[in-house]
Amino acid sequence: MSKAQWLGLRIALALLGLTLIATTWLYAWGPYRLVSLDRRALAASAPDALVHPSGAIENADDWAAHRDSVLAALQAEVYGRFPEATRASIVRRTAIPADRTGGVGGVEQIEVSTPNGTRFTLVLILPRSDGPAPVIVMQNFCGNQAAFPGRPQSIAAPLNYYPIPCRHGAFDPLHRAVFGAWMLGPPFELVARRGYALAMFYGGDVVPDYPPDATPALEQIEADGAIAAWAWVNARVIDVLEDDARIDQDRIIAWGQSRFGKVALLAAAIDPRVDAVVAFQSGRGGDALTAHRAGESVASITTAYPHWFSPRYADYATRTPDADQHELLALIAPRPLMIGHAARDSWADPAGAYQALVGARPVFDLLGAQPPLFSMRAGTHGITSTDWDTSLDFLDERLARQ
Repeated sequence: MSKAQWLGLRIALALLGLTLIATTWLYAWGPYRLVSLDRRALAASAPDALVHPSGAIENADDWAAHRDSVLAALQAEVYGRFPEATRASIVRRTAIPADRTGGVGGVEQIEVSTPNGTRFTLVLILPRSDGPAPVIVMQNFCGNQAAFPGRPQSIAAPLNYYPIPCRHGAFDPLHRAVFGAWMLGPPFELVARRGYALAMFYGGDVVPDYPPDATPALEQIEADGAIAAWAWVNARVIDVLEDDARIDQDRIIAWGQSRFGKVALLAAAIDPRVDAVVAFQSGRGGDALTAHRAGESVASITTAYPHWFSPRYADYATRTPDADQHELLALIAPRPLMIGHAARDSWADPAGAYQALVGARPVFDLLGAQPPLFSMRAGTHGITSTDWDTSLDFLDERLARQ
C-alpha cells in the first residue's frame, strides 16, 4: 500500500469513526433519543387552561370573555406584534397543465399582494370533485418549486433569500433521507385522491427565514416575529380562498410541521376562518409547554432563530412564563385539533406537548367539543407517509359532512 493510499484509508476510517460517534450521540443522548411517555403522570401534573389568577372560568361565556386576554398575553410574551389584518388581493392567476408540473394535475399559480406592500406566490392544487373541496393550507420549507417533482420551471422560485441547500435539486435526496419522503412537498396524488385541495405557500416570500433579511421584512409589516408574520400570511391565503366557489368554506385546515406547525397553531388561534388544525412536532413555542424543561430549550431556540418570536420570549429561558402553550391550544377550541409527535424526536418535547394538550382539553370539554387528538409514531423529526395518512384520516372523521 502506497503512502497516499495509507493516508486515504486513515482519513476514511477517521470519518467513519466520527460518523459512528455522532450517530450514537444523536440516538442515545441527543435529539433522536427514544422518548417514553408516562401519560398518567404527565396528565396529573398538567396545567388547566380554565384556571386563571383572576378567577375560575366556569362556562362558555366566561371563556369567550377571557379568550382575548389569553391571545394578548401570548402575543406579548411569545409571538410579538401581529401585522395589521389587511385583506389580500389577487394580482394574477395562471392555470398550469400537468405536463409542466411534474405530473401534478389541477394546479393554479396565484400572485397575491397585500396593502402593506408585500407579495407572495400561492399554489392552489384542486382535486377532481363534483362539489366544493376541503382545503389544506400549508407552508413549505424550500419554496413552491422544490415541492413539486423535478422542480418544474413553470412554478415560481422564492422571491427572497432562501437557504443554499434548498436552491439545488442535488440536495433533495438528502432532505428526504433525513427528514422523510414528504419534507419538501406533500403527496399530491394521495391528497387529491382523498378529495382535498392544497393551498401551498412559501412564507419566505414575505419574511425570509434568515435573521439579517428577516429584520427589515418584519419592520415593513410591523411585526416582531416570523412565526406571527407567517401566521398572518396564512390568513391572507384564506382571503384568496374565501372568494373561490370551488373551496368548501366550512372545511379550511391549517396544516404544518416543526416551525410551520407553530404557524398552523397560531394561525388558527388568531383566525376563526380556520376550521381544523393539524400540527406535527411543533415543539418549543408551538405545542410544548415552555415550562416543561425538556427538549429544545428557550435559550437554544431564541439563539438559533432570534427572528421567530417576540424579543421577550428569550426571558423565559429560566423563569416560568406568564402565558404558556396549553392556552394557545385552548384558543383553537371547539375546532378539531390534532398534534403529532415521533418517538425519537426528543428535541420537539412530546411530553411537554402532551401536557399542553391535557391542559387545553378542559376548554374543549366546556364548549362541548370532541377532545383534541395526540398522535405518536415511530421514527424521528420529519414528514412521513404515516403523518399524511393520520392527518387525512383525522380530517375525514372530524370534518365529515352529515
